[in-house]
Amino acid sequence: MAFTLTSSTIDMLLLVVELILLISTFIVIVLHRREEKARETLVEKMLHTARIVSRQEYFNSVIFGIQGASSEIMGSITGSKPSNEVMEQVNRISQELSRAKDKGVNIRYLVPKSSDRLKVACIYASSGAEVRFHPGLLVIDIRYMVIDRKHVVLGFPSEKGEDKPTREGYLIPSDGLAEMFEEIFEKRWNEAQVCEEYLKEIIAELKKHNSNISASKLSQELEVPIDMVENILKSI
Repeated sequence: MAFTLTSSTIDMLLLVVELILLISTFIVIVLHRREEKARETLVEKMLHTARIVSRQEYFNSVIFGIQGASSEIMGSITGSKPSNEVMEQVNRISQELSRAKDKGVNIRYLVPKSSDRLKVACIYASSGAEVRFHPGLLVIDIRYMVIDRKHVVLGFPSEKGEDKPTREGYLIPSDGLAEMFEEIFEKRWNEAQVCEEYLKEIIAELKKHNSNISASKLSQELEVPIDMVENILKSI
């Protein structure tokens, strides 16, 4: 007995085939996207690890330089508000600065003139460093530290910009390079504003808008030590 396919049966079979193909295509797309997402996650984790490693090298160069200083440290840094992972390094640097200060090392840092740089600036100031704010540093992307006029620590971001995290650091023994950066530093140092004066300006402006704001609230908002805030409030 011969089996004859009617037009309606053929249409039904075609619909089933199309449905199977559609489901198969959907499954392939989902799997592809999952695989792509997994690759993206893996790449991001690798890049994140690379950033941590390279920044760690820079911080190690800075800390090694501070530990080896015997008379003078001068540096120009971004002072950007640190992330949690960078804050640990900032605290380590602060501790080494305190030790260097106890040895009689003269420490000076230049920071871009911006209120969001107060946190790092005050941490270093509390460690015994003289800190000044310079508006011109907002367009400078190189970070440097001159040690005993003999060594230079250079830090470079991954791309241009003062807020870009430092990716690589180098400790270079060179009297000539140290002299060049020292000349640049001294010129900007004489043009810069003392940390306490700048903090006083910021606090005075905040008090103008809210005369009842407390020292603890100011300390919390600016992320600076409360004792520094209290001393400045006494002079306003």
